[in-house]
Amino acid sequence: MSAQAGKKKTKLQELCEFLLSSLTPVIQRNNIDAWQERGTLMLNGEDKGQDGYQVAKWKHSAVISIENFPHRRVNPYNILAMVSAFLLDSNWPRDQYGLADPEIDVDVVSPDNAMVLIDIELIDDIELIPDPKGPIKFNGERYYVSIAPIEFAQDVDVNVKSG
Repeated sequence: MSAQAGKKKTKLQELCEFLLSSLTPVIQRNNIDAWQERGTLMLNGEDKGQDGYQVAKWKHSAVISIENFPHRRVNPYNILAMVSAFLLDSNWPRDQYGLADPEIDVDVVSPDNAMVLIDIELIDDIELIPDPKGPIKFNGERYYVSIAPIEFAQDVDVNVKSG
């Protein structure tokens, strides 16, 4: 498996892409900015099979900034509903990890535009996949960060013995 094959997006990237696709053409890609801050690395070392490991979870606050939001043409409650719908549809383990509800500020900067700030707690899995050229050394081997593959049995043989 190549290092690119198993890479996944962070929860923040997924949410930003969802917001952008929901708000296009009203909001352009260069009007959305996002970053992570105030994080906690929760170590666990869970074996995911096939030499893959989940070494930690990354619990952090994320900020999404939307500039030039046309608050008179588009009801800002649409953003509230979009964030809510995305989180509910995604089935993220918010309660399990004590993630706070999102905080959203809409600041009017001109008669036609507002700045929207979304402060949200997210959690991402930090998983390792074996790769001889990987940048991370763990348990004496080299790895890259990705989704650890989990294979499920396609067939099961069951032998029943009568007593």
